[in-house]
Amino acid sequence: MALLFLLVQLFFFPGAASAFRLPKEALAIGGILCILALAVSSRLRSGDLPIARGPLAVALVCLPLLQAASALWGADPRRALGAAAVTTTWLACAFWLATLDDDHRWRIAYLTAAGTAISAIVLMVQAAGVPLLVVGVAQGSRFRLSGLAGNPADLATSAVLLLPLLLTAAATGGRAWRRWLLICVLVVAAVVSQTFTGYLALAAIALVWLVRRRSLKLWLATAGLVLIALALALGTGLGERVRRQARLIELGDWYSAISARSDGWTAAAEMVRERPFVGVAAGHFTHAYYPSRLAWLEARSATGRRGELATHFEWAHCDPLQIAAELGVIGALWVIAVGWSFVRTRQRGDPLPLLAVAAAAPFLLLHYPTHLTVGVIPIVLLLGHTLAGQPTFRVPRLRAGWRAVVPALLVAAALAGVAWQLHRLALDVWRADLELRLEQSHGAAEPLRRAQIAATVERQVLERIERLPGAAPWLWRVVGKARLLRNDAPAAEQAFRTAGALWPHEEADLGTGLALAAQGRRGEALLFLGRVCRVNPALVRQLEDPDLRRAVEDLNRARRREQARTRE
Repeated sequence: MALLFLLVQLFFFPGAASAFRLPKEALAIGGILCILALAVSSRLRSGDLPIARGPLAVALVCLPLLQAASALWGADPRRALGAAAVTTTWLACAFWLATLDDDHRWRIAYLTAAGTAISAIVLMVQAAGVPLLVVGVAQGSRFRLSGLAGNPADLATSAVLLLPLLLTAAATGGRAWRRWLLICVLVVAAVVSQTFTGYLALAAIALVWLVRRRSLKLWLATAGLVLIALALALGTGLGERVRRQARLIELGDWYSAISARSDGWTAAAEMVRERPFVGVAAGHFTHAYYPSRLAWLEARSATGRRGELATHFEWAHCDPLQIAAELGVIGALWVIAVGWSFVRTRQRGDPLPLLAVAAAAPFLLLHYPTHLTVGVIPIVLLLGHTLAGQPTFRVPRLRAGWRAVVPALLVAAALAGVAWQLHRLALDVWRADLELRLEQSHGAAEPLRRAQIAATVERQVLERIERLPGAAPWLWRVVGKARLLRNDAPAAEQAFRTAGALWPHEEADLGTGLALAAQGRRGEALLFLGRVCRVNPALVRQLEDPDLRRAVEDLNRARRREQARTRE
């Protein structure tokens, strides 16, 4: 398990793309399932499997049950069941960690931290100007500092969430200098990553730690470390980012200052308003994002302010709010119950729970650590250490007749889970290949060559689309793009409308509008294009027809004037 967690931290994928996160998740979940199947089978046969019980354990187990139950009302039950399966895997790992002795748990935590530290060193080398990795982003962008985590914010999440474990271990003595060295590397990396959420978490951890320790030496050492980290960060571009953010706040542009997070927050708030009791179902935030964001804007006669073509939010950038959006009031109560039980189970003198809350709270409220593998691993480690101090009950030893059946079932379930993850990964790679081929075909000089590439992509998708019902929405969008490339606008309209019916999405509305415009049906086209460009005005740049572009821009300007009058 320790080597698996280290390996996940050392996987590298370009930080500018979002798809880099899926291979890490597939590796982690597949590996955990195999390890747990073998370990649990062995302990069941020997009759030595203690399982934590108590308020925290009960609260944690309730989450996958609620997610699975939400399949009853979700638009796509597969999404809810998939979310429940992923949650079950991570929680099973936490409960299994609680069965280990302290030495084994600390060993796993140290190797995980070592993997993060190696990634952090790569990030710092990049910050020093050494082109160690090619990440495919502009030199002035913060995302060139990918480390091996794939994204500076993800690296900061992993580094900061591991600090409570390392600080608690350092306080126990015994080779403490190694732990302090890891702590220093992770703190410096979190600062150099220029992640403001990480700064909040570091400040909260430092406050809790220093107040508890009441040591002048620690205060001075912390101050020195902060000064060193800030000096390194200022030398790698932090000063410019701070000035930019300060300027945005001075202008009152809070939307840009918080990196457009309000798009996800407002969509989640709309989901809560529309379905307050049961939510939209687990795993459905991304499915309901576009119609919810659009409904929020329409209710206020407002227009969105996205300035980049990537407009869709897969997560809300606030995990408690997302749980409330997906599971309604029940989900919100679950968040409160977990928080209460986590603090309530704290043993006297144990600093870990308070440090964990200080580290996790900023990320939970402003990021999405429970949806990032490099963030979930530290959370699972923290849960494992906390559950280890709780009362347990022992699963009775398997009887002779079950000693072969139960291990076989566990191994079969693990293999099914690995196959599921590999299937997800293969689909993602195939999708990326299809999108890349269509994008490259745009640059083809000969129309005949573009049409041939588009026809090949369309044929490949249509041959498999019936066998992949879960992937049908984005596959139909790919078909629509291919048909637009070969100038078959009526067929493209049909594909995009089918995709939009399965999953209301910005790409589906944009493609439908472009297909209608290509047929000369400008009035109908404006209905779709005006709607999608209301959510993300940057998509206007996708409209090659200058008259159509002006018409959509006029719609957005009229909405802004109406919004201004409403405010007055």
